[in-house]
Amino acid sequence: MTIWQIVDIKSSFVAASAFGLVLCGCETMVDRPETATEVLAYDFSHRSDANSNLDIVQVPPSVFSPEEIRISVETETTAEGEKITTQESRVEKNADGTEKVIALGPATDEIRLKLGDKWTIESLIGQINGRPVYAAKFMTSIEDRILRIVVEQPLTAQREIEKLITERFQQYVNNELIISEAEGMLTSEQKEGIFAWIQSLQEQTVAGYGGNRTSATQSLEDQFGMNMEQYLQEKRDEALAIDLLRRRVEPRTIVSWRDVERQYSMLEADFNPNPQMSIGRIRLPLTDELLIQDVQGRFMGGETFAQVAAALKLPDGGLWEKYTLPENGIQGLDFADDIKKALLAVESGQVTAELNIKSWKTWYCVLDVQMQVSRSIFESALQRSIRRGLKDQRAAYERMRFLASLRDHWVTNDIDQMTTRLIVIAWERYLPKK
Repeated sequence: MTIWQIVDIKSSFVAASAFGLVLCGCETMVDRPETATEVLAYDFSHRSDANSNLDIVQVPPSVFSPEEIRISVETETTAEGEKITTQESRVEKNADGTEKVIALGPATDEIRLKLGDKWTIESLIGQINGRPVYAAKFMTSIEDRILRIVVEQPLTAQREIEKLITERFQQYVNNELIISEAEGMLTSEQKEGIFAWIQSLQEQTVAGYGGNRTSATQSLEDQFGMNMEQYLQEKRDEALAIDLLRRRVEPRTIVSWRDVERQYSMLEADFNPNPQMSIGRIRLPLTDELLIQDVQGRFMGGETFAQVAAALKLPDGGLWEKYTLPENGIQGLDFADDIKKALLAVESGQVTAELNIKSWKTWYCVLDVQMQVSRSIFESALQRSIRRGLKDQRAAYERMRFLASLRDHWVTNDIDQMTTRLIVIAWERYLPKK
């Protein structure tokens, strides 16, 4: 056993600290000099005569404070009662005394009804492919939207709620049918492949949201309002639906060259538009003889239509209208015969002879004729555009036909009856009581 002899209290303390030793009061092991001063742990956190010349390092008590779980409750008065929003958060104390608040999942809402009011808690409205459909579960996904409709559109709230529920329930039915059909077609090997894909997706999700499952789950709850299992289930259902529609719909959306030709001939007027003609007009009342004489003199002096229009300060240089020329040109325009004759008698840019139309003296001029861009059926970009449009149209039709067949086969209750029941429940819940 090595015995240390303390010669000087300062040097001994440094040596003991360097070697991680603890000085004890065993007098049999050390020689205590008469000038030695006893130092206590208390002296390192409180000022005394022993440490009056030293800087005491203090740690704020907040560092050692435990985490606090805080629950905030907000109350909002709505038409159907009091809406209570509860948010649970974890509060961490920073060294500078500030707080860091971390939400523990999404906020939860509940309605406290007025005395005597009714609130449908749960209602089985029907079945889809053997799966029960509950009103409460369906309403949860659109409740915020319904409440906003009631506040922002009180006069048309009933009709808007009916429209919203009809659209959303149709989507809900379609999704349930597609997912059920896709699950029923899976082989054992495909199920194993999906399981492996889900595991890979989970690893990618965790890596993309912080590197550990806890932080990834927190991020998903903050961003999408769902935990890891719900997120993976949604991705799985989405992948199954896309794959099923691809196998059932895409083979029926083939577009042939004959289809492209037929579509081009139907829309040929759009692909090869007729020229655009701009016509200018100067019209003066017959009572303004001096101005009429001035305009006549300008035209006789060789001034153009644009120059005279500028002198008269006519808007847009005297532009009257723009017309699409029909196949037979000016003859096909919906003009009076004397105007057509006057325009046909002059070249583009020249002024017509003056015409007396009712109580006006009028001059016309063809300002510009713009030829439109023509597109040939042999243009590759146009062919791709036509094919894509036809393919999208057929895909939408085949998708609707496929969903209709699923409804006829699997839905055991009438969808219209279930929709009506949901609408009635929503009206009872959310519309103001009269």
